[in-house]
Amino acid sequence: MARRASYPGIAVGEQIAEETLFMKDPVRTRRHAAWALVIYVGFGWVKPVAAETGSLLLQTVSPGQSIQAAINKATEGGWIFVQPGTYQETSDPTNGLNISRGVHLVGLSTSTAKVVIKNSGGQRNGIAAVPAAHANCMSCHSDLAPPFPLLPGVNKTVPAQPVINNLSISGITLQNFANNGLFTSNVNGFAFIDVHVVGSKSYGIFPTLSQNGLISFSSVSGTDDTGIWIETSQNVTATNNLVEDNVVGVEVSNSQDILLADNESRGNSIGVAVIFLPGLFASRPDTKRITVRGNHVHDNNKANTASGSILATIPASLGIVYFGSDDSLITANVVENNNLSGIAIADYCLAVAGGPFDCSTDPAITPGFVADNGASNNRVTLNRLSNNGKNPGVSNPFAFAAGDISLLTAADNGNCFTDNTFASFFSTLGILPKCH
Repeated sequence: MARRASYPGIAVGEQIAEETLFMKDPVRTRRHAAWALVIYVGFGWVKPVAAETGSLLLQTVSPGQSIQAAINKATEGGWIFVQPGTYQETSDPTNGLNISRGVHLVGLSTSTAKVVIKNSGGQRNGIAAVPAAHANCMSCHSDLAPPFPLLPGVNKTVPAQPVINNLSISGITLQNFANNGLFTSNVNGFAFIDVHVVGSKSYGIFPTLSQNGLISFSSVSGTDDTGIWIETSQNVTATNNLVEDNVVGVEVSNSQDILLADNESRGNSIGVAVIFLPGLFASRPDTKRITVRGNHVHDNNKANTASGSILATIPASLGIVYFGSDDSLITANVVENNNLSGIAIADYCLAVAGGPFDCSTDPAITPGFVADNGASNNRVTLNRLSNNGKNPGVSNPFAFAAGDISLLTAADNGNCFTDNTFASFFSTLGILPKCH
């Protein structure tokens, strides 16, 4: 079935094939990734600039040379083309690569010869794209694993306005970093295309406090937390990605105007999670207008191995979950073989009640957060659900709510369900309200 989706400045025709997804054809994948980058540049998401004195607009890096050295020499808006090979960057003990301004890092990967950046020993992030004033992560944090504890005396407030403009990264594989594969903070205008993260322990692709972005034709596997996490960000599209063998495949937290379309999420603990988090309330006090459309979310029954965060308390075997999010849409997805629930919508405080993050005892909870913790005005339409909720586990505290669809809200709140195909449901209201 063909559909059209609107992105900033461009309408792109989408073709969804449920049985043969893009990751099964690497040649086609890379061809699409290359065209996506051309489109991104051609329609003005990335704006060319003239080279500054003493800096370079175009550079090529070959095996044995340093990618970081080329980044350091690049002008704002400069292009760095990296030849296939394995690179281990050693200039920073924390990050494989540091990017502090808008550049275009292009790995010239093919189906048989890739650009691979490996941990050189003890590094925590593969690529950190952070404004220069905040580049030294360990000057603020005692650890880069969730929940990112701050050092004593460090103010948790971070700048709200993006500082890095027009960043693109493509054709690169990041392997075995201790915390994150690709991390960004305060970026306006980004494209991450054909980026693959393997064995990152916390997060794979992790944009925060960023806006106007695209994550496409990429993959993440093997994290103990989240594959793709869009956090405190706005106007971001994640499309045609594969996430597998993570705790959460794709997560959106305290963000607005996010589109997750035509992705495959399989073999995770939770396929897709859209969560309103109290710890991020000061940075962005809502999670709303999140569209999850045309995805294949299936067989997400991996044990939850997260630790030290709210995520660790969420039961496994969930397909698509919305906790405390508002004004959003779940539509035209295929959701199957998730043992607890296929699509679940819940008030945040109801979902965590009785656990270590109970709203009545968690010190991070503020009256403002409690007032907005309910999931409201979410529409669930045209989804095909099958074989969900059939094996929730006898020790699962949410086994009572198992089904293709689960609704756990204290009131109607305007959530509604129409034209979905499913066999079973649970609702605290006794019904699934219809959309009008």
